[in-house]
Amino acid sequence: MNPQRITHVHHQLRRPRPFVDLAGFFLFFGISGVDQGREARLQRRFEQETFPHRVTARLSPSPGQGRYRLEGMPEEVARRPWVVNHPGQAVTTLSDDGWAAFQAWQRGGAREVRAVPIAES
Repeated sequence: MNPQRITHVHHQLRRPRPFVDLAGFFLFFGISGVDQGREARLQRRFEQETFPHRVTARLSPSPGQGRYRLEGMPEEVARRPWVVNHPGQAVTTLSDDGWAAFQAWQRGGAREVRAVPIAES
């Protein structure tokens, strides 16, 4: 696989919305039931709080659409999946430590990565 070069990086710090769990409130008044989407909501909330940095990198040449692991980056950054939806634009979310490692890697001048497809499960 040919190496890709990162030509442009865009960073956005996401702020999670306030989270209110009303299960205790309803249970207090005797309204009970099974909350079907609670696990998915809690998982999304965990992702938003743990990985608040949304990073978009433009790759050249462009890999095809899909999920990739970008090798050649620090381990903290490389283990997160990068999603390519638009030609050449890879998007991921990083933790604070991951974002700091990515910035240090960029300052080092290394811009070559290898996009390895992640098998769909």
